[in-house]
Amino acid sequence: MMSFVRILAALALVCASGTALAQERERIVFSVISTEQTEAVEALWQPFVEDMEETTGLDIELVSAIDYAGVIEAMRFGQVDVGWFSNLSGLQAIRLADAEVFAKTLYPGGQEGYRSVILVREDSPIRTLEDLLVCDGSMSFALGDPNSTSGTLVPLAYIFAPRGIDPQSCFAQVTNANHEQTALAVVNGFVDAGTNNTTNLDRLRQTRPEALAGLRILWSSPLIQTDPIVWRRDLSEDVKSELLSFFLTYGFRGDAAQREYEQGVLDRLFLGGFLPATDEHLLPIRRLELMRDLAETQASEALEEGERTARLEQVELAMRELAVEERRVAVRDLADDLIAARSRMDAEPDAASADINSLVSAFLAAQPRIEVERRIRRVTAGELTRGLIGLGSGLALFAVLMIRSRPPRFGPSRLMSDRLIDAAIWSGLFGLLIWSFWPAEMFKLPLLGSNAPRMGEYIAGFFQLDLDGWETYARQTLITVQIALWGTVVAVIAAIPFGLLASRNIAPVWIVQPVRRLMDAFRAINELVVAAIFVAAVGLGPFAGVMALALHTTGVLAKLFSEAVEAIDDGPVEGVRATGAGPMNEVVWGVIPQVIPLWASYALYRFESNTRAATILGLIGAGGIGQVLIQNIRSFEYGKTATILLIIIAAVTAVDLISQMLRRRLV
Repeated sequence: MMSFVRILAALALVCASGTALAQERERIVFSVISTEQTEAVEALWQPFVEDMEETTGLDIELVSAIDYAGVIEAMRFGQVDVGWFSNLSGLQAIRLADAEVFAKTLYPGGQEGYRSVILVREDSPIRTLEDLLVCDGSMSFALGDPNSTSGTLVPLAYIFAPRGIDPQSCFAQVTNANHEQTALAVVNGFVDAGTNNTTNLDRLRQTRPEALAGLRILWSSPLIQTDPIVWRRDLSEDVKSELLSFFLTYGFRGDAAQREYEQGVLDRLFLGGFLPATDEHLLPIRRLELMRDLAETQASEALEEGERTARLEQVELAMRELAVEERRVAVRDLADDLIAARSRMDAEPDAASADINSLVSAFLAAQPRIEVERRIRRVTAGELTRGLIGLGSGLALFAVLMIRSRPPRFGPSRLMSDRLIDAAIWSGLFGLLIWSFWPAEMFKLPLLGSNAPRMGEYIAGFFQLDLDGWETYARQTLITVQIALWGTVVAVIAAIPFGLLASRNIAPVWIVQPVRRLMDAFRAINELVVAAIFVAAVGLGPFAGVMALALHTTGVLAKLFSEAVEAIDDGPVEGVRATGAGPMNEVVWGVIPQVIPLWASYALYRFESNTRAATILGLIGAGGIGQVLIQNIRSFEYGKTATILLIIIAAVTAVDLISQMLRRRLV
């Protein structure tokens, strides 16, 4: 039989060849932020991306994400090239990912802005902002992503900061979610109020009119500029020109049929087209940030007077510098000319289309250009081709294994069935590895070495500890441990009867199989999904986290408990049975004493695992440190994130030490 080392060597050779092919491909990754279900957003943007690919000749990959911070970090390290951002997240991309704005969106009808809103249920007793901002801890509130303009920055700048209100202390519970999730949480009564924007409400009016009917706008902000389209500053000038030409002409080019089709694509995206823009597009957002900082500094009770004065001077200086920069911003001639040309599209479609193309061409011709050598584009093998390669590799290895496993002439013989099974297992595994090599993107393995400095740069941000608020982090981590403790205890209590009923040597098969399938279902569903279900039933808070962990852990422990029962010695059970005792006594006196040590060990191990799992349940409002952790990561507060992680590590270590001590006492 071919040695395992040779098999790995052959696999490495295939990996190396796949890596070489992958590295020769040129690809532009275009990211859109999903404020709704990711699948729906990708389906809406796919025709636009296909047109972009056809027009520019670039290989465009569409990715959709619900997390602004993740996309910004991906752009920072060259994994995303172009993106549709919100205003605030676009500003963060400029600051952190060396990005720049090159275009901005228009809404249908030509509107150049939208508004942030606060939503409540139609039948809510909250009628005014004053009703909402009583700050007695009796209500819950949903903010958007920390990098969301309408979901977080605008409400903080216009509502909370001027009043000196911290949402975390004002409300009983503050959650973070995308716009659609927030709207549904409000209409279903999971939170009392939440932020959103008029653009998303327009989408909901078409996709979920029944949800919108149950909502009422409590507050609306001044007009916010439309969203920016951002690219990495270090993209080649050729690629930038092709992308810019496509965005500025899309929906207003070609013959009538093409314009009608492209306008239909834009309509489904709730867009009216694109206009050129620069980083100056985000100057109003910078002013909003300074307004928020100024109000928060003035209202803060934690600052000494000298520190307050120093911070106010810094903010006021930044506002004066921003005012100078704003005065230098000139009106974009190209944007005005494009708007004028598009207004003539209905009356003079051919002439207007020609003018638009002429304007864009002249604009591009005036831009500085750098000649960049293009890399050769290669078409990757399709799914069928990869499957055939994997099948062929597996069959080739199968033949080699069958030949090599043939017994020597004078040696011991081997059954043909054993040889076939061994060869099928190894060749099948090898074929599956080859088949899944490209879908799993294993060709990126060398990037771990070549991009190691990037990971080091990212990790370095965690070494600047920010200990402000560590008491709050410790308290939330303690709640996380308490959630894990109660979740484990409830699971142990439930797993004992389920484990016995799932044991073949205790229960009849017609009971064993249904119980085992039920436990499979408990284990298969992730804790976050289960927690969301319980949030719907019991509301936000730690109890939903307890029940989520309990349900999932019950499925795990019931399986482990049943396997321990099936491995017991039958002697003690038969001895109890010989005394004339009933089935219950056989279990109590013959089975449980044998499995108690293993059961205790399993339960303690799951308590340790649940402590780690409970740290993320706060993401969906199920209590604990998870929500605070993800908020700081999304806000790029790496010093505070590092403090939280250290506290979590300390808590998990303490739980591990206690578990070891208890295990030695019980086992």
